[in-house]
Order: sequence, then structure tokens, then C-alpha cells
Amino acid sequence: MFRFLETIWRIALLRAGPQDLPGGGSAPTISIAMYTGIVVISGLADERATGISDLFVSIVVPLVAAGSILGLRRVTARFNQTIAALFGTGALISLVNLPLWFSAQTPLPAPLVMLALVALFWSLAVDGHVWRNALNCSFAGGLMVAVLILFLQMLVFQAMGNPGVS
Repeated sequence: MFRFLETIWRIALLRAGPQDLPGGGSAPTISIAMYTGIVVISGLADERATGISDLFVSIVVPLVAAGSILGLRRVTARFNQTIAALFGTGALISLVNLPLWFSAQTPLPAPLVMLALVALFWSLAVDGHVWRNALNCSFAGGLMVAVLILFLQMLVFQAMGNPGVS
């Protein structure tokens, strides 16, 4: 488990790629469980109930997108490692954002707003890095895929009547 978490940390620092994770079904399961736990904790911390539909969308949209994109590129064998990297690093970066959810101040103080912006850009950079490795493309191509998936998630949330992304 320590080796798995260390690899997730190295991916988040752009020093490893999804190919460095084990290829079986346990890595994506652990990553999705970690991500789910952090999303639920953040929902409890700001005294809002994290809706099952929000959690469902934040998991299913990336899963379907990853399956589709990797299928189009004919590299479906990379699905488990890609999902493990995306959700594992997503959990780690969401953990960094926990102070936002514990803040009762409105509007948020400037340092917390900066934290949110840094986490957003860090998340996009890491996702772009993961996609670059998964698809054997440039970082710009990987970043484009990451932004496209984020945009798709936001559209689904908007269609459901939820203004924010979990």
C-alpha cells in the first residue's frame, strides 16, 4: 500500500506516470475508494450533504470518458492504470483542498481562494500528464483531454441543476 501511495504522490509531482501503477483491478478500486472518501468528508465538512448524484457523476463521467478515449486510441489495456492515476491523484489534490470546506467565512479569505486556484491548475496539469502518458501524445494533447473531461463534467452537473463540481 505504501508503494502505491508513493507512486500516486510521484504522479502528482509529474515524476511518474500511470504506467508505474499496477495493472490489475485493485489499483483503480483503491483510488476510487480514496476519492469517494475525500468527497464525502468534504461534503460533511461544509455541512452540506454530498448528493449521491454528485458523487455518481464525478466518478462515472471520467470512467466513461476514459473508456471511450482509450478505446478510440485502441489502448484499452491502459484503462485500469489510467483510472487509478486519475482518481488517486484526484483524491490527493482534494485532500489539499480540505481547508476550503472547513472554512465558515464567506466570502472565502484570499489565501483559501489562492489555494483553490493552485489546486485547480495543479489538478489539470496532473490530469494532462496522466493523459499524455496514457495516450502517448504531447502534454498539450493530454491537457486538452483533461480540460474536455472537466468541461463535460460541468455540463452534466449543470444539466442536473447543480452549479458546482464535487
